[in-house]
Amino acid sequence: MSRGEALMAAHDYLSTPRENRSEQFTKSHLENADTLSGIFAVLKDRGNVAPADVLEEAKVLYEWLSAPQHRVGFFDESDYFRGESALYAGASTRLVGSREETERWLDRAEASFRHTINPAPMLARVAYIRLALRYDTGRYDEVTELIPSLHLTFGKLAMAEEYWKCRFLEGMAFKAMGNLDQAAVAFEDLVSAAQLPVDDGLKGTALINLGNLKSGQGDHEAALRSYSEALPLLKRANRPVALADLKTMVGETLNLLGRKTQAIDAYLEAVADYISIGAATQAAYIQVVLAEALLDAERPREAEWQIAAALPTIEREKMLPEGLAAVVLLKESVRQRNANPKALAEVRHHLQNRA
Repeated sequence: MSRGEALMAAHDYLSTPRENRSEQFTKSHLENADTLSGIFAVLKDRGNVAPADVLEEAKVLYEWLSAPQHRVGFFDESDYFRGESALYAGASTRLVGSREETERWLDRAEASFRHTINPAPMLARVAYIRLALRYDTGRYDEVTELIPSLHLTFGKLAMAEEYWKCRFLEGMAFKAMGNLDQAAVAFEDLVSAAQLPVDDGLKGTALINLGNLKSGQGDHEAALRSYSEALPLLKRANRPVALADLKTMVGETLNLLGRKTQAIDAYLEAVADYISIGAATQAAYIQVVLAEALLDAERPREAEWQIAAALPTIEREKMLPEGLAAVVLLKESVRQRNANPKALAEVRHHLQNRA
């Protein structure tokens, strides 16, 4: 198949509801390596748009490719595509906040890729997701220690997208550790893109974080300008997760400027965006931030609604084991319709340290 034909076949498969895919229909699509390549190309584009949907499709692909009666190609194609499906599932579970499940999917991806003829590029991609997961769990020193080697690997393999994703993750880890000068250098590298090309989505995300650094230094108007530069890049790249992050940071900056109503509106939009893409843990964190802003704006009933909406996710995903007492106190205060600002601030503080 040509690339265009493969993509047409991929869209035919993915546009058919899962419950309507007959055994013969599925076999005719998934036994063709070109069609499978097209399917993964489409899922890659959807990864930052609809991670929950990508997760479900990746699970279906992994299950089908793992069945002993199904085989693709003549050499290592079955192992390669099974590894790809597990890697896509792992990346998607990370985005929707299921960290334990992410580890299992990465183990499955690694096990499959080891049986391919040239596993190095794929295993490096697995290693990147593992480091991103360490970032998610606050192990920033491990990220900054290990990522330069992986960054070098992607450079040697001329994998431009992964090369810059490594540099971005390094910048985020520096930022979280308080090494703001090193973080700014990393983000500026992405914006200037002096070496390998960088896509609009990642460049826009780097601009968001540069703006956040400027806001933290008190230059809020410069921060808003940086956010304005990021907006068209993220829209052009169709990056809803990053756009939700942008609205969150705009809300923070507006709040610092004392523009409370605008800040609340930005937070509300961010929460809606996170929920729409299935990023429940991020939505819960911003709902806590939003609740604080609403209390500060003397809108207590709305604050209680946001807390009540966030608490089930915080408890289900075990987002705050070290702050359990504050969660219990906050839950009881909402039950009594008298949100406890001190407990809310403590919960937000713990979540912020883990975000």
